[in-house]
Amino acid sequence: MHGSKPPVLDLRLFRGQIWPRRRQLVSSWAPYISMMLAILVSLALPFLPAASTKISDAASHGLTFSSISVGACFTSLVLSLGLPGARRLRDWSRRRGALEGKSVLSDLVFVLVWAGLSQLSLIFVCVFAMLFGGDLEMAPVGMYLSHFVTLIAGMFAFFYAVFELVIVIQTLSQIGVIIIAEEQRCS
Repeated sequence: MHGSKPPVLDLRLFRGQIWPRRRQLVSSWAPYISMMLAILVSLALPFLPAASTKISDAASHGLTFSSISVGACFTSLVLSLGLPGARRLRDWSRRRGALEGKSVLSDLVFVLVWAGLSQLSLIFVCVFAMLFGGDLEMAPVGMYLSHFVTLIAGMFAFFYAVFELVIVIQTLSQIGVIIIAEEQRCS
């Protein structure tokens, strides 16, 4: 330990938080299941009653979901920093996280921020869908390849946002279990 440099504190979101975790993000199950579902739903959609749904209507539902979900993500972040207490946060910030130079608390904050960013991404996708898709049908007869590809991209953004919200729920459950276990150990 003597002579080793402390990790450099980088407050930038991309370079300091996302880039160092890129391997974890790529190895997560969420993007792969999201892509499989996006392709399956996009292939099945022309045969479903929702095929004639206007893109703007579907995007409106996506906006509602993502708006509520982004609020849930950031509320979860505030609760996870406020409820455990200063002593516990200090302990968590000193425990080694999944990466060198990152703490367990840093990992927790990242999970919740990343989930919030996925919800914001869905908001952007829905806004663009409303701007460019408008009154077009979700899966018109004889749809162009470009329409099909953007349908897959939109479905991917939706499913990924849903799965990131599931991960937030799992994370909150884990926080609760950890706090209970630590309190029972102290009793």
